[in-house]
Amino acid sequence: MKWKKRALAVVLAALCLISGCGLPDLIGGDDGPVDNVKVSDAYFGLAWYQNGVLNPVLDSTSINRLLCEALYEGLFEVTSNFTAENVLCESYTGDGTTFTFTLCEGIQFWSGETLTARDVVESLQTAQYNESSPYHNRLVEVSSIEAVSDREVRITLSLPNINFPRLLDIPIYRAGSADSGSFADGTGPFKPVEGDHSWTLEANENWHDGFLGSIRKITLVTMTRADAAMSSFQTGDVSLMRAARIAPDPPSVGGSVDTVQTTSASLHYLGINYANSQLANAKVRQALSAALARDSLCATQLQTFADPAVLPVNPQPTGDNLTINLSADANKAAQLLRESQNSEDDGTNTDTADETGDEDGTDEYDDTDETGEYEDTDETDGSTDTSASSGLNLSIRLLVNSDNAFKVAAAEQIAASWNALDGVTVTVDKQPYETFISMLQSGDFDVYYGETQLTADFDLRPLLSSGGSLNYGGYSSDAMSQAISAARSGDNVAAFYQLFLEQMPIIPIAFERGQMIIRKGLIDNYAPTPYNAFASLETWTSTN
Repeated sequence: MKWKKRALAVVLAALCLISGCGLPDLIGGDDGPVDNVKVSDAYFGLAWYQNGVLNPVLDSTSINRLLCEALYEGLFEVTSNFTAENVLCESYTGDGTTFTFTLCEGIQFWSGETLTARDVVESLQTAQYNESSPYHNRLVEVSSIEAVSDREVRITLSLPNINFPRLLDIPIYRAGSADSGSFADGTGPFKPVEGDHSWTLEANENWHDGFLGSIRKITLVTMTRADAAMSSFQTGDVSLMRAARIAPDPPSVGGSVDTVQTTSASLHYLGINYANSQLANAKVRQALSAALARDSLCATQLQTFADPAVLPVNPQPTGDNLTINLSADANKAAQLLRESQNSEDDGTNTDTADETGDEDGTDEYDDTDETGEYEDTDETDGSTDTSASSGLNLSIRLLVNSDNAFKVAAAEQIAASWNALDGVTVTVDKQPYETFISMLQSGDFDVYYGETQLTADFDLRPLLSSGGSLNYGGYSSDAMSQAISAARSGDNVAAFYQLFLEQMPIIPIAFERGQMIIRKGLIDNYAPTPYNAFASLETWTSTN
């Protein structure tokens, strides 16, 4: 659970009784701790699209997501390291398929009503049964949601997912309150207050997490169009927004703005067309991956708004004998290309390769050759040892969405890295978004620069399963499917990572970072998490 200011005050009081000191600023006699945070009277505006749905589980407008994060809480919050931190959930037990969640005792809604399992069940079932809910896809493998007591909720899945709690930052509202014609009743740090001609958010005196920071009042700025928030931010009416940096038309926010980056599950990657027999060879894919200077790509073309990634999870895993190289290793790439020409199996059938051992699955980050001797690499200038020709004649057409200048620049840098390899020729095919999507769907590419928003449990089945919704290249491997299932069960995550490095079914590049923009000097100690702009708001201070 998060740090509680009230609990801190009690502990300090006990210590001072022992030492003889007093705490007149924090302790208010029999009334408990006193809120002594300096409250700011600075203007703070938040966009509100009134045509959106007042039920937080059904509202799919991006503008109102921030509003919901101020008003509502989930069972968990996803941290910057993509772990599940308890919020409304005190504890839970689970085997990956059946979970029992025990709610915190005494949590109150704005109305003063106490949170019960019934409220959680209604909120989650509303998302489960409504395809229009932005949370619906998280619950498609849920078989049942039931209240087993006033404080216990049992959720059963049709398929194991040990990381299922990461998906449960879904906002919880009081059962029955979504039909009131106003905001559904929430437990968040703020509550909505209607004035004569406007709405504000004010401190929720029932909030279980203690006192708020310096911001106690937020003015809701009504929007008649869902795309009007940015112009209101630029005029100063709106004080806080999310705004993508690596976007086709990134916002111009000016110099009077503070920007704060957040980690994300938005994966940039290179998709492979397995109809190309040369690209279907795992060693070729490993070589192309090894040739990428991911750290340089993130620092330059992706504007320092991305975290380099070799494995499709964030953050990159450590341990388990995994060595992940984020810099280019051109000598290793050249070695792998030479090995690809000596391999009897071209890798078009990944399952046969797994079973027969014709592909030795050399880890692209292992600095030893097949004899076990150390091979010197040059990671400083990316030079390639071309003393022995690869014998390869590989022509690659790299498809990229021309509407996004950042991705085009990244694709061109990738092409330059690959063109430096002996026997590889790459051209960049820049197409507008609609044409880009059409070509993906028809398989008209060799490699494409892709981006997808993964869920917080990093479910890769849409990309890597046969028939997956994002599997445009036709990748298929029973061994990979089994490894993914085992990892989702919590049995052997390291084995999945190792198999991914051996097969390199897609080539990860980076995880894009999110961006919060806020009026300059409005908040100090601002520390949002990936899905909560109001995380740690009890520590907010203001110099205004």
